[in-house]
Amino acid sequence: MRAAVAWMSTLNGDWAELLRAFRPHAVTDVTGFGLLGHAYETAERSGVRLVLEAPSWPALDGALHVAHAGERTGGDSRNRDFAAAQVSADGVPEELLALGYDPQTAGGLLVSLPAEQGAALVAELAARDLFVRRIGRVEQGSGVLVEA
Repeated sequence: MRAAVAWMSTLNGDWAELLRAFRPHAVTDVTGFGLLGHAYETAERSGVRLVLEAPSWPALDGALHVAHAGERTGGDSRNRDFAAAQVSADGVPEELLALGYDPQTAGGLLVSLPAEQGAALVAELAARDLFVRRIGRVEQGSGVLVEA
C-alpha cells in the first residue's frame, strides 16, 4: 500500500523538466488508458509501431500475483475496447496484458526519443535518482506489438 501511495503521489514534473533538453519525439503520461492505450494513441498519432517488451514493464510488488489470480480493474474492459484491435500480443501472458490495460491514477511518462539518446537520458535520470526503464522501441508500421 505504501509503495502504491508513494508512486501515485509522485508528480512527473522533474522528469518532464529534464526531458525538455532531449527534445523527445513524443511524451505522454500513462494514466486512464493504461500503458497499452497510451501506446496505441502515440503510435497512431505518430504513424509508427511501438514494440513493447512486456517482461520489462515496471510493476508494484504483488501486482502480477493479483493479475494472475484473475483480478481486473474497473477500467480494464474499457481500455481493451479502446485499444485491443491495434495491439498484437501473441504469446504474452494474460497477467502482463492486464497490467498493460490497467488504468493508472498517476502513472509515469511514456517517452519516445532517438535511440542514440537513450543512454544519456538514463544516465541523467539516474544521476537525479529518478526512476527510468526502457520498455521498447519504435519501428515502421502501425499499432502496438507486445513481445513476451
